[in-house]
Amino acid sequence: MGMHFALAAIRTSVDEFREAFTDTWADFEVVASENRFSDKDAVWAWTKENEQFVSAADWTQDNPGTQTCVLAQDGPWALLMDPSFALATDEDALLELSERFGTVLSFAVQTTGGCALFWCYENGLLRRMISMADGPTETEGTPLPEEEGIDVDHYYMDETEALMRAFGLSPIEDFPDTASAVALAVADRTDYDELEAKTGDAGSSINVQNPDPGPIEKPKPWWKFW
Repeated sequence: MGMHFALAAIRTSVDEFREAFTDTWADFEVVASENRFSDKDAVWAWTKENEQFVSAADWTQDNPGTQTCVLAQDGPWALLMDPSFALATDEDALLELSERFGTVLSFAVQTTGGCALFWCYENGLLRRMISMADGPTETEGTPLPEEEGIDVDHYYMDETEALMRAFGLSPIEDFPDTASAVALAVADRTDYDELEAKTGDAGSSINVQNPDPGPIEKPKPWWKFW
């Protein structure tokens, strides 16, 4: 059976994570939200109804498209469940959240592409990374106590679920907790082509102390690692 999910977990409340969301992903405008759901199916139905794909060719600031995510409580952890994979695997954002809240975890599995990823940030530093992308497992940092008994060299679905359990997270099929769930639809109205064009302009606006600021790139998707 396949697996397809991405989530970030921080030791805080959903309310505090909701407040931090707009600070961390400042380019995203929350265009819709809902927190009254009858069951888990209703949560995921809302996310699908409020997600709108817009191709790069059709993108405008008035029609930027939307992506959705869900915040929910799981014991001491506030979770971000991210169908797009782009938020929960945003390493800069994870680092920033860890500066604010301490421990931040991120798990992502996409069996269609044969990928499984894990990050642990603490107080603004990457403590541990495990990455399996249809090949040998790559790691960074010192193994965590929670990894004991887990075959990290063959990190995939079972190992992801075992590591989640070791951190006290509920099984993925139990997410989200309906009572605490907050679903968000967000839009990014930033015109990255315009920003890139301005950055490429060799006019007087370039800072002489930093004459080559480099190109401004569009946000990379979660599969950027391969």
